[in-house]
Amino acid sequence: MIQENKKTELRFKNLPFLLNDMERKKWIIDSFPFKYKEKKYIVILTKYKENERKPSVYAKAKVEFIQGDNINNSIKGYIDFYNVHFISSQEFCYFFGVQRGNANRNLFEDFSEIFSHFIPKEKFMDKNAIERILIGRRAEGNNPNAIYCYDVRRNGRKEDGSPNERSIENDNKAQSLRPQLYEKFSSDTNLSFFFSDRQEDEKTDKEILEIFSRR
Repeated sequence: MIQENKKTELRFKNLPFLLNDMERKKWIIDSFPFKYKEKKYIVILTKYKENERKPSVYAKAKVEFIQGDNINNSIKGYIDFYNVHFISSQEFCYFFGVQRGNANRNLFEDFSEIFSHFIPKEKFMDKNAIERILIGRRAEGNNPNAIYCYDVRRNGRKEDGSPNERSIENDNKAQSLRPQLYEKFSSDTNLSFFFSDRQEDEKTDKEILEIFSRR
């Protein structure tokens, strides 16, 4: 990774507030708009899991910049409280359309300074359809194409007899992709939502409710 920075001055002043708000609302992933060199992007910010390996001791969250006009084109990195870090300057320049000769320290400092003005202080729940799909694709981190909900099932019980709870990743994914269905089952944390990468497997809320009631 490029741009290791150990400055003491906090550049991303909103980031601690955002991470705390995500924790309070029980979300590990968020999205917000970003504009750089007159082009629009969607930023996906994902908190690290408890035992997940970080690229730096200063890393606070993973970030992915997605082109607004081509959501299949993105660049990934990580963020601390001071800078955004990318794998290489070459990748950065290619993605953002920057002349490689300008890829010096000031360029990345300038990029982070611009980025600092786009980080929200809290997680806003009202997302557009594209952002909801992007969050749903990335929330669980396994199969990004599994976005078609087809069932809701119980998770069984632990060895001590207490009920297993659905993961926060599955919870966030269901809220993003199937908000109305999620509301019907949200209070019962022993239930998990199942998704397929085949659109023909998808079922309506009514169908899933009927299947669930027959069990």
